[in-house]
Amino acid sequence: MQKHNISRRHFIKTGVAASAALSLPTIVPSTVFGANAPSNRINAGLIGCGNIGSNYHANYLKDMEDVRVIAVCDAYKSRRLARAADFNTHYGSTETTRAHADFRDLIARPDIDAVFVGAHDNWHTPMSIAAARAGKDVYCQKPLSLDLGRTKLLRKVVRDNNRIFQFGTQYRSMQRYRQMVELVRNGYIGELKHMDVWCRNVQYDAANYHVKPYGSTIEVPVPDDLDFDAWQGPSPMVPYTVDRATNWGGYHCPETSLGFLAGCAIHTLGIAQWGNRADNTSPIRYEGTGSVPTEGIFRTLETWDVMCEYENGVTLRVMDHVTCRNVVKAYYPKLQDGDGVVFHGTKGWIGDFKFGTFEASDQRLWRQKLKPEDETLYVSPEHNRNFIDCVKSRKETICPVEMGIRCDTIAHMVNVAAQTQRVIHWNPDQEQIVGDKDAAKMITRPYREKWKVW
Repeated sequence: MQKHNISRRHFIKTGVAASAALSLPTIVPSTVFGANAPSNRINAGLIGCGNIGSNYHANYLKDMEDVRVIAVCDAYKSRRLARAADFNTHYGSTETTRAHADFRDLIARPDIDAVFVGAHDNWHTPMSIAAARAGKDVYCQKPLSLDLGRTKLLRKVVRDNNRIFQFGTQYRSMQRYRQMVELVRNGYIGELKHMDVWCRNVQYDAANYHVKPYGSTIEVPVPDDLDFDAWQGPSPMVPYTVDRATNWGGYHCPETSLGFLAGCAIHTLGIAQWGNRADNTSPIRYEGTGSVPTEGIFRTLETWDVMCEYENGVTLRVMDHVTCRNVVKAYYPKLQDGDGVVFHGTKGWIGDFKFGTFEASDQRLWRQKLKPEDETLYVSPEHNRNFIDCVKSRKETICPVEMGIRCDTIAHMVNVAAQTQRVIHWNPDQEQIVGDKDAAKMITRPYREKWKVW
């Protein structure tokens, strides 16, 4: 992402060239050159060198001998240069990894097989669509989109171009969550009736904001190190403040995010969907309450409590971590603030009450062995690894595009229901809000034509 604008004509031209180049075989069987030979490696590009890119993806990718990260990109010059230098040091070369200022230059490269989209929220779907059109397989961080119309396009582009897609809800690649869902789906808590899901809200990290309570509104000069125009991307341009182009600004500014409801709850929503066998659908009715801050720039939902109903009769209650306290402590008094998911059945409950705090109404459930006739689920060794393996095998990932779209839809509908405090009816087949034109306007976003890459 660079300060001089690359024309759409240039981008489309190079993207087509990249796609044509990738139509040729790029992976040579391991029986010929060895599993990790250069000809059999996956060349990857990393878009976004902040917290997720540097502290999550990079650490896993450096451990993979069959992967080379040959390109990185970030709107902060210092970040992209530092990440490229780090990869080059790791690979023992000064030329393996190149830093790009514009992500379109990265995905136009014919030598890149797959991209990891770790930019902030409003860029996830646009970058993924552009990458898939250019013939790249895509690992897209969560949440998926600010505009549900663009997620429909993402689905089409991924399918039409036969791309591998991994949605960044990595809980499904963790053994304990898989075990929990297998117990639920095989009836060890009886018939599934209800699910509780909660996550942190905008209050949770307030101590990290430069200006309390919810981010500075005072415009200041943009740092020379940052291409703020590219950072803001397709979203409407707003004044730069010291809290805007930060991790927290990326999470909580309504121009570029739906807040932690989408950025954190999406993990546990993905587990709830899995347990309810709902990966191809989403709840049809949403009713509840919520509030947004009245000061600062972080004006995504501050509180929310929304009851969702599936067509199969199962209910899902989605809450922020403060609202959930009285609800969850009624059956689990040891609750601590964080994110969680609980399944309630006719014979008991089972859940995760804070990342890694797995409990049940009867702890013997966790020692229950599955019977030979029981259903078992997709086993992923690790989320990044699963993506790379599927890039090679062309099999579907554990979190494919359809799963991502349906989870993302729940976050959008909860947001609409909480902000309007009206009952929202959703048609999961037509993927539209029914009977409320004003609410329907909330699931699409205006955009700046300059950054329209989808």
